[in-house]
Amino acid sequence: MTNQDNNELAVVKGAIPKTLKLQFKVLCVKKELQMSAVLEDLIRQWIQTGAPIPEVYDDLLNEESEDVKGYIPKSLKLRFKIICTHKRLKIRFVLYALIQEWVETALQQSRCKM
Repeated sequence: MTNQDNNELAVVKGAIPKTLKLQFKVLCVKKELQMSAVLEDLIRQWIQTGAPIPEVYDDLLNEESEDVKGYIPKSLKLRFKIICTHKRLKIRFVLYALIQEWVETALQQSRCKM
């Protein structure tokens, strides 16, 4: 699979709480964004900011989860995977933290506009 820029794409996925996945999906639709594009941006930003280690959240472990997946450039997925492995982080924990923060920010912004 390739994108518009002819970059080869790879799937990045991880299990996150079902409720968070639904919120993420709904907000992407409302903002007319593709989930893959948001995930790609979030991963790039995480890497650019030095790949901070996220806190482990209890609801990730206790809540029923579902895979969230996106298609990102293969080279970005490789960098992401290498950094996660080097820092001994599970990809799903990083994805969860990035999506959780993005959803919270988007919800706060929508509340401020009201």
